[in-house]
Amino acid sequence: MATAVDFANDPLALILVATDFSPTAAQVLERALDLARRHESEIVLVHVVQPDLPTLASPEMMVVPPDYENRLSELSRDALQREAERVRAAGIAVSTHLEHGIPAQRITERANALDADLIAIGARGHTRFEHLLLGSVVESVVRTAQQPVLTIHPEDRRPVEPVGTLLFPTDLSAEAESALFSAIHLLARSPESRILLVHAFHLAASVVPFTGFGDAMPPYFVENARELAESAARPVVERLRRRGFQVEAIIERGDPSEVVLALAAERSVDVIAIATHVRSPLRRFLLGSTTLRVVEYAPCPVLTVHAPAPGPH
Repeated sequence: MATAVDFANDPLALILVATDFSPTAAQVLERALDLARRHESEIVLVHVVQPDLPTLASPEMMVVPPDYENRLSELSRDALQREAERVRAAGIAVSTHLEHGIPAQRITERANALDADLIAIGARGHTRFEHLLLGSVVESVVRTAQQPVLTIHPEDRRPVEPVGTLLFPTDLSAEAESALFSAIHLLARSPESRILLVHAFHLAASVVPFTGFGDAMPPYFVENARELAESAARPVVERLRRRGFQVEAIIERGDPSEVVLALAAERSVDVIAIATHVRSPLRRFLLGSTTLRVVEYAPCPVLTVHAPAPGPH
């Protein structure tokens, strides 16, 4: 059974904002300021200096001053202080940390050391090679962070809260339900929030013990899968409704990321919350490419929540 949400305790005391001083990072800070005002949170600004030359650069074609790393650190420190002044001007407590090394590793280590409640990071940065940035930083942070990670896109200009509609893709496991209640505790604490509980199932021809169907699927296989999912979702929906939430369970056949992204756009969803590292007897769900596609292409902020590992049976 999922742990009851304790609305008396605010879960966002400390928000870590990872910044590379890009336009997207400015959007991340704006959203973090919105959250900090509502929750009376402290903000920690973290920038990681990675002094190694870009892998696509040709060293023989570049003139690198001997004090390159020192200059880079000094410029980064000045930029961090300007960002901090912006936070102080909003009346919010702030501290800064200039790190050196691998960005994702330093971000998560600093979040752990400070016991941060949330990491906020941008899905785009200075580089136009968006997949390179997502793969090298955001992907690693989402996969390894112990804290929930809020990913902001350049187009995310509305405040994250109040959350009118939260979309939660689920494999209907107990671990996913636990992650859902963690997401609710963070960002959808008002019972007026609407929750879309989405389960997408995919039936490949290889699971059918017959031949000759091609790409088609006998209707009874599809209906049976849908009925099983609806039955598994019903207890979760009832628990949420008893807490006063408006809940809609959506069961669709198709690729999970495509279903989630389409629904988020159609329903004007405010936040997508995703449980990471979920495994269930039914199937692995929303790991790898699915999670990353949602984080990268979602039309709204994405909150990834590290679900607990399944307990012994």
